Amino acid sequence: MKPTVNNVINLWFGAETPIREYKIKLNPKMWAACQRVSQSFTPPSGIKQADLYRKSDKIAFAKSVLEELDKTELSSKATAYELA
Repeated sequence: MKPTVNNVINLWFGAETPIREYKIKLNPKMWAACQRVSQSFTPPSGIKQADLYRKSDKIAFAKSVLEELDKTELSSKATAYELA
């Protein structure tokens, strides 16, 4: 699954289905980034419950997750270069 705003939104905010569970297993890095971001994320609307988020809140969450993924990717690449 490509790291896109829509894919992050569907993965994190999607209904509990076997297909979603399968996608979570196939994308552990994206799921882990979602979990990390969810601990400190404050939506623009100020709504506290994730199931009540507006579309703009979900987009902001997804963009934060994508930034987190980029940071994780960069740090893992830097570590790989240091080991080589």
